[in-house]
Amino acid sequence: MAWFSRFTRFGDAHVCYSQEAENSCGIACVMMAVCKINKLSMSQAIHKEKEIYKQYASVSGSTYDGSQYSYTNHLASTLNKLGVGAWESANVGASKISQAVVDSVGTEAFGRSLLAGPAAPLFWAKNQLRSATPIIVLVGWGAGGAHFVLVDTINTIGSSMYASVCDPWDGNVHITKFKVGENFNYVGAAVPGSWSLGGEKHEYKKPAKGSMNGWVVRRKS
Repeated sequence: MAWFSRFTRFGDAHVCYSQEAENSCGIACVMMAVCKINKLSMSQAIHKEKEIYKQYASVSGSTYDGSQYSYTNHLASTLNKLGVGAWESANVGASKISQAVVDSVGTEAFGRSLLAGPAAPLFWAKNQLRSATPIIVLVGWGAGGAHFVLVDTINTIGSSMYASVCDPWDGNVHITKFKVGENFNYVGAAVPGSWSLGGEKHEYKKPAKGSMNGWVVRRKS
């Protein structure tokens, strides 16, 4: 599929990847995590989806082509092969997922945009009080099935928290309000006012509702 640059109402910028295959959301999240941690622009994002398929296959012990479900333990092992630190798979429980996301991503500090080039200083993101590390989380859809997404920024307004959820299905950022100590609900839907210049991606033709079920892939502290 393709990489997309996205900007949110909080003034921060994100590089999102739209998955190529029906079930390759986990692989796409791995690619976005590598891009985020290495501060790569879209043109520098050297990890292509089918190349990550091979890495995933090498740790899972079976052929992978994007048509099969991926699993958190193998996604963590794949990240461990890509030079972005030590990662782990964990089931923290649905009620503790919000805290796990905050612990990994952090909140409210100034950080530069991922975009490279002379325009980069123009984009300053209000995010990450602590050292920011994206986290991959698994959403369980209410209608059945599951989907991996990546959270890479949390902004706060007063006591309210808003996560930037990078969704590989539509290659977009979905601003999602959540609260620590409660289940983290998520809706995959068209993003109002969003537009794309070129690139192929899927679309949410109708809202898909679910919640993060407790499974995470996160970098070890």
